[in-house]
Amino acid sequence: MKPILIPFALKCKRIRPETIVQEDNAPSHSSHYQQEVFDAAQVSRLIWPANSPDLNMIEPCWYWMKRETTKKGAFTSATALKAAWIKLWREMPQKKIQEWIERIPIHIKEVIRLKGGNEYKEGRRKGQNKSRVY
Repeated sequence: MKPILIPFALKCKRIRPETIVQEDNAPSHSSHYQQEVFDAAQVSRLIWPANSPDLNMIEPCWYWMKRETTKKGAFTSATALKAAWIKLWREMPQKKIQEWIERIPIHIKEVIRLKGGNEYKEGRRKGQNKSRVY
């Protein structure tokens, strides 16, 4: 995979110096080496809890893309699947992206209210049905 996050973050910092990068706490993102790379580039990272998909703006995007690309059935070719995902990624409606971003403060407030408790599953309270935000 081509490393593009640091150059992108540096470009954003030229416009907005307070730019902070958010990554999930996957092992590949939380290694000591990864922090050294960000430090060397003088790019700040947001401290983010592990296993917190409701707090990550990209998570509903993956579900939406999967649903959109499989409406007519599953792909049988990895090449066709990759092409479809790239096309969909490039054509993703800005309105969708904005909806996913705007849902985050609601989830953050709920996690804070629960003091980080694990009873807040998949964006819903205990006993509440899952509502789609995709």
